[in-house]
Amino acid sequence: MRFILISILTLTISITWGQNEEDALRYSQTYFGGTARNISMAGAMTAIGGDYSASSQNPASLSRFNKSNFSFTPILEYNQTLTDFYGSKDGQQSMGVKIGNFSYLKAYKIPKNMSNGWVSMQMGLGYQRINSFKNNTRYSGEIDSSIIHNFINEANGTGTAYIYSYFPFTSGLAYDTYAIDPDSNNTYSTELSGNSIHNRKITNNGGMGEYSFAISGNYKNKLYLGGTFNINRIKYETNFVHKEDFVEQDNIWLNSIEYSGNLTTEGYGVNVKIGAIYLPSDKIRIGLAIHSPTQYKLNDTYGNDMTAYTDDPNYPIKYVKEEFKPVGEYDYILRTPAKVNLSFGYIIKKKASIGIEVEYIDYTGSKLKSIKFGDAPYSFIAENNQIKNLYRPRINVKLGGEYRVNPTLYLRGGYAYYSAPYSSQSKVNTTANQFITGGFGLNFGAYYFDFALASRNVTYDYFAYNPDLKGSKARFNEMNFNFSASIGFRF
Repeated sequence: MRFILISILTLTISITWGQNEEDALRYSQTYFGGTARNISMAGAMTAIGGDYSASSQNPASLSRFNKSNFSFTPILEYNQTLTDFYGSKDGQQSMGVKIGNFSYLKAYKIPKNMSNGWVSMQMGLGYQRINSFKNNTRYSGEIDSSIIHNFINEANGTGTAYIYSYFPFTSGLAYDTYAIDPDSNNTYSTELSGNSIHNRKITNNGGMGEYSFAISGNYKNKLYLGGTFNINRIKYETNFVHKEDFVEQDNIWLNSIEYSGNLTTEGYGVNVKIGAIYLPSDKIRIGLAIHSPTQYKLNDTYGNDMTAYTDDPNYPIKYVKEEFKPVGEYDYILRTPAKVNLSFGYIIKKKASIGIEVEYIDYTGSKLKSIKFGDAPYSFIAENNQIKNLYRPRINVKLGGEYRVNPTLYLRGGYAYYSAPYSSQSKVNTTANQFITGGFGLNFGAYYFDFALASRNVTYDYFAYNPDLKGSKARFNEMNFNFSASIGFRF
């Protein structure tokens, strides 16, 4: 049990970089997005259709289009994270503007003498944002422990001739800056005592976007079929700066340290999605869609650095020379799990609609592997075993509704619950991701405007280093708010 907990060290960022089970999870979790209409209904409008973004869940939803359509959606993101570090409260905010959706769909009516039951077909191209990584976090507080104790535990028993080779991103840096020193038995220690004042700042940027080519068809206004070929893009950037000031500076040689790291992940993946929607009556719509696994080719670049501030009268600042700072780069393959999507829609007297969507995903289906015939083959056996140990199949649920006040004004709302992916044996302390959404639309026939506000909330434990050591843990509460506005044209 302890092995499982230690193996994941952190839910978001680690003191060292590598391709692991957390990367697999990060890129396996995607959320509803795209147009303001889709967002305002929490992505639960799949069976109702009539919106390009619904095709990300079930491509058959595009069959509801009778006219060609163009849409564009910018999004304003606001993020706030509140932290608790052994009773010390802190927090930070961030804001940014992103493109949430653009799409073009051409609808074709099929002449009756050629239809053989087919009423129409649709072809489209589009983009939508399916995950955002933007988030700034910080915590601070005084504790009777230091990250240096983690470096000491790691380095003990390792000779100085090997410490750079074995631990270049961690205790090797601590040794190089004189934060730790060995004795003749290669037992490491440090010249600090008393409490440490921790200050850690984490900055995340980037997101995931999906580019899609879609085709769909309407058979006898009863059965709708569709499929998409998708190219997913990942851009993830994260860096941390960990500072510690030692309270009893008058009695010790080491006064403070600053330890930092950065990681950038970029790459593309491909998948296909197929779906169907059946109307047993004019009021009821039932949909089913299957998403293939997504195969990504990713590139990681990363590096760490450290500086120590001492009482050395000649060279008080100990730093790593630029040419000796550890950096790395690695290309690899990630396959994320398949998904199954079941949706239900109900129309109420042509005045309102309710959508329910259930998504099944088995997070144990993620798999890391090296590039065939690449320069640095690696088995990923331990990491893939951890994926199976830590994660479990989960069901995500979305509920949304729309009410037509008059022919021009529509009111919308929704709720989504994305289950925490961890098994109970992992002992990972995190809540589900929960979304509350709302918005309205203005329909002027040939053109329309939609507006949406969505909030997401999740709370989890963060570990800066070994969870067994005091001072590594903080409690994070992430709150994300985004405001989106869509403009669309029918022709």
